[in-house]
Amino acid sequence: MKKEPNTDLDLVEEAKKTLAGAKNWFLEDVELMRAYWHDQMGYVEAWVDANWHLVKDESEELLEDLDKREDAALLWLLNHANNNPVPLERCSVAGQEAQAGRYICMDCGHENTHEQGILATCDVCHYGVLYFQGEL
Repeated sequence: MKKEPNTDLDLVEEAKKTLAGAKNWFLEDVELMRAYWHDQMGYVEAWVDANWHLVKDESEELLEDLDKREDAALLWLLNHANNNPVPLERCSVAGQEAQAGRYICMDCGHENTHEQGILATCDVCHYGVLYFQGEL
């Protein structure tokens, strides 16, 4: 009598490999962001040291400008590191006010319909980041 392979063990091994891959992907993204912020903060500190008189005279305007640059840089980094099909700045997050229309889930790709008001999570996977596809 021939013994059939144990498919449960195969599934467990496959799940372990998938989790290890997800962990490595996450750690690589975290390391990339950590290195980016380390370099960015070093640049900002050097600039402030060299231009302290400007910071003192125009600090509020400079802070707003730095915040805009920092936000744009972080969005660029996240969009390119994760190969997002849609830039995150064009996405909506569940729990926020959103216009009525069709929204595509950034996780599973399911098309959700939304009436005016607070945007709900994806109907299928309950992921909370969706992008506007068009009017109903």
